Amino acid sequence: MKLLTNIGRLYTGTGSGEDGVLTGAALAVDDGRIVWVGDDAAGPPRAVSERVTAIDDCGGGLVTPGLIDAHCHPVYAGERMAEIARRTAGASYGDIAAMGGGIGATVAATRATGAEELRLGLESRLRAWLAGGATTVEAKTGYHLERNGELAAVALLHRAGRDPMLPRLETTFLAAHALPPEMRGSPDDYIAEASSWSAAAAEAGARFCDVFCDEGYFSVEQSHRVLAAGAVAGLRARVHADELAHSGGSLLAAELGAASADHLLWADEADAQALATAGVVATLSPGTALSIGRLPPARVLLDAGVTLALGTDHNPGTCGMTSMSMVVALAVAAFGLSVDEALAAATAGGARSLCVPDRGAVAVGKTADLVRWDAEHEGTFAWSYGLTPLRVYRGGEDVTPLAAQPAVTE
Repeated sequence: MKLLTNIGRLYTGTGSGEDGVLTGAALAVDDGRIVWVGDDAAGPPRAVSERVTAIDDCGGGLVTPGLIDAHCHPVYAGERMAEIARRTAGASYGDIAAMGGGIGATVAATRATGAEELRLGLESRLRAWLAGGATTVEAKTGYHLERNGELAAVALLHRAGRDPMLPRLETTFLAAHALPPEMRGSPDDYIAEASSWSAAAAEAGARFCDVFCDEGYFSVEQSHRVLAAGAVAGLRARVHADELAHSGGSLLAAELGAASADHLLWADEADAQALATAGVVATLSPGTALSIGRLPPARVLLDAGVTLALGTDHNPGTCGMTSMSMVVALAVAAFGLSVDEALAAATAGGARSLCVPDRGAVAVGKTADLVRWDAEHEGTFAWSYGLTPLRVYRGGEDVTPLAAQPAVTE
């Protein structure tokens, strides 16, 4: 059993504001789970203290649950820096795609890359998530757009998520990310094909099914077919919704009781009310919103009673971010969230978005995914723009990437 002591502030995620923070705290971890949380000065009960075999002194600093990235696309090859530069000069998302860029460019590069190279690239990126304090990551396929490649990507993510030195992964099957080049002009045919792969994706390790329901990609009706097939295979729905236009994706997510509707840059008050009524989480990505130049109605969603989650939306075309601590800072600055609201979205909100109730809070019985930060107060998230973890724990075990560990001085 491990005891973490001398925690100056413990952000538990079990309440709002100061109700969710313990000062002068300690906690005990056994077999990957939190078994005691309490006052450091009093110490744990004898039944716990007698079993402690290791003690970590947290130096009076801040400890939080491991952050949860509820939206990213980490399996890909190639880069698209030239098109990103064109976008900053005024080219639109649609303009880039029409010039041969966008998702299609990454599909071509990914298809041309061997399995081992894809694995090494994925694992390298995932270590960067740990360095930003994320211990759980939702990870999508979607850059093969053909059966064997999409299923291989599911299997790759499933294996990586079981590596004890990488973040936990929750795998999303996103074969309906875009039309593959060989099926341009035949979206219904491709939707029929991609939908037929759902059962195999679930068998390979996927938990969710997603679709890019938006202008220039897939219609509400086509998206419904994809998600219905996923549901038959046991995959919970997620929806890329209302990112590029007010396309109806939010209402589809509400109709289907999806786990999450993501992006929502064009969502309105009616969409927010529908999501709240259906209990659908709104997963927002400040990096992509800022890149596109339109912000989601975060306060409208909160006021309607929608639970928020946050994601990096790491992908090769719009956002290369892997730091969830940076995402928290940007959610405060760009979306107008308080630090407490942003942290809640990056912890408990992310857990709800990914349907993993064992994570996202510090409480007895929860998985011991924790982060000790180079800070004494959670307000530092909104000041540092990329707060650095000193220690990252996955199930109570130290998995801090070497590059993020503080130097040891004699």
